[in-house]
Amino acid sequence: MKTWQKQLWLFFVALVFALLARTVTAEILYVDSIIGSDENAGKKKKPVRTIQQAAAMVNGRTEKGPTTIKIAPGVYNFDKSVVFENKRAYTEKDRLTIEASILPDDPGWKPTLMPAILSTEDPRQAGKGEGLTETYGIKIKMSHVTMRGLKFLGNPAVNNWHCCVERVGEKLDDLIVTQCMFVGDRDTLNVYCATLATGDRFVLDHDVFYNCHACVVFWDGVQGIGGTGNAMRHCIVDGAYISGVWTCQTAEDFEFHHNIITRCEYFWLRKRADMQTYGVYDCIVTENKYYSGYGVADGATGQTGPEVAFVEKNVFKEGEIRLEKNKEARDYLHVPDGEFGGDLDAGLFKKKQRP
Repeated sequence: MKTWQKQLWLFFVALVFALLARTVTAEILYVDSIIGSDENAGKKKKPVRTIQQAAAMVNGRTEKGPTTIKIAPGVYNFDKSVVFENKRAYTEKDRLTIEASILPDDPGWKPTLMPAILSTEDPRQAGKGEGLTETYGIKIKMSHVTMRGLKFLGNPAVNNWHCCVERVGEKLDDLIVTQCMFVGDRDTLNVYCATLATGDRFVLDHDVFYNCHACVVFWDGVQGIGGTGNAMRHCIVDGAYISGVWTCQTAEDFEFHHNIITRCEYFWLRKRADMQTYGVYDCIVTENKYYSGYGVADGATGQTGPEVAFVEKNVFKEGEIRLEKNKEARDYLHVPDGEFGGDLDAGLFKKKQRP
């Protein structure tokens, strides 16, 4: 065999071994609240029962490669925060994905099949007192994570700020929350902050927020610096008691388009130091009490003045949005086709499969 042939053969063998190694390290864990057991290994036929156990398994492993957690339909109760903080080197391509086993664009999907995450954590545990408290659903303490197809509910405790998804820490990057639903109620299952993140590339895509206080908060970085590469697109926000979107020195490359924000106290809040000019494109912003305001952690402090401006293109500020309220309908909490806002493709679906 000639030298160049040997070299080509060795290259081919190395490539095959690399591909095999990649296949071996790809990890899939299955979660099922009905048939699962936390004594299982998380295989398809022997799933674990709780998301907490899936997180513990992910956090305890160091092998390189992507991880996918598949969550079956059911109700998942969190009596304390579920934290993902694996130290393995996830990448933009080989990432951690936490998703429903049946996704909104799957032909057999319907709202009742969304895994529902409910917080029943008691915030008044020893040492926490009787004042205002905080609870959290899922805490992300790593980069390169996708969450998809999940339904988050609030926490029933009184005077408690509940946050469904939080990513706070240094040098965190690339969290995508897509095709998820956040449903709260001021009096029974409060969602004070549906999603909150510091750092770069916090992306909300095709999500629905209904009766939450503050829906999407792009928080200051650890050093008080806002993140870059953030986005909110194709989302529906209805009935936010504080605001649909909240920015804190978020960079002006913030991507905001094809959203419906309606019946909220404020469309947009910012901190007083935030003088960025943000773009709002191809959106419906209607029936909100106020358009733009300033806020602190516990709520709005008043409207902004002429010192704050937005770059707007194709923004509709008049008209009534109607959402489907039949819980059995595929387009539950979506704008019915043919009605005002139905052509924005805002909501869970990335493929047109609604009736």
